[in-house]
Amino acid sequence: MILELFTYITTRCPRYVRRMGYLSEAIGLKCRYKRHLDSWRHHLEKTRQFVLFAASKSQRREKVIILGSGLLLDVPLETLSSMFREVVLIDIVCLPEVHRCIKGYDNVRFLQQDVTNIAGTLYQNILYGRHELPSAGPVLPEIGKDTGLVISLNILSQLTVVLRKYALKKLTGIAKDHVEAWCRQIIEAHYTFLMSLPCNVCLIADHRYKKHDRNGKIAAQGSTISGIFLPEPDDSWTWNITPIGEESRFHSKELDVGAWYI
Repeated sequence: MILELFTYITTRCPRYVRRMGYLSEAIGLKCRYKRHLDSWRHHLEKTRQFVLFAASKSQRREKVIILGSGLLLDVPLETLSSMFREVVLIDIVCLPEVHRCIKGYDNVRFLQQDVTNIAGTLYQNILYGRHELPSAGPVLPEIGKDTGLVISLNILSQLTVVLRKYALKKLTGIAKDHVEAWCRQIIEAHYTFLMSLPCNVCLIADHRYKKHDRNGKIAAQGSTISGIFLPEPDDSWTWNITPIGEESRFHSKELDVGAWYI
C-alpha cells in the first residue's frame, strides 16, 4: 500500500489523468498483475507472439506505433526495437518503471496521449458545468509515410472504463442508456479509425466475457465491446483474468481475446 501511494504521488501526469482515475487504474493493473501472474501468463505470451508475427509481416520497418503500451507487460520491446528504426509507445499514463525501461533504448520514446481524444474535454466540460458528452474523435499525429505498423494493444474494451465511471459519477441525472450508447460510439470510432489507417494494423482485443461459478458452469456472459461486430480473428485465446475471490466470492471471469493483422 505504501509503495502504491508513493507511485501515485510521484508519477507525473496531467491533472485530468489523475483526477479522472486513469493513474489509479494503471497502478491497480500493476497490482492485479502481481497477484495473478500465473493465470495471466498465457494471455501475455500469446499477445507478444502475435505482435511479433504482425511486425515480421510489416513491409516497412521505419516506425511502429503501439496504442496502449501500458506497463509493457505484453510488449516485446527489445525485439521491436531491433526490428524498427523507431518505436513509439502511446498511452494516457506512464508509470516511473516504464519510463526507466524506455531509457534503455535509443530508438524508443513515449508519447502521453488519450487515444480516445475526449477524456480531457469531458473533464473540462464537467469542471465548468457543461453536461455534454464529447463526440469520439481519435487522432494520431504520429502517423506518417514512415509508419509501417500501428498496434492497438488490449485496449478496445478498456477505452470507456474510466470514461463511463466518471460520466455516471459526475453527470447526475444523466440516463445510463445514454452513457452506454456514448461508450459504444467511442469503441466503434477506435475500430473505424484503425481500419482507415494507410499502414498495416495489428489489433488485439478481448471481445467477450464469461463468468463461471465454483462448479465451472457459466453464470453470465456477454460482450466487452458494447456488442460491436468484429470479423473472424486470425488468432484467438482465453484470458483467465479474474479468479474466484478477486471480484466475487462466487465467480471467476475469463475473456475471449482475438488478434487481427490487417
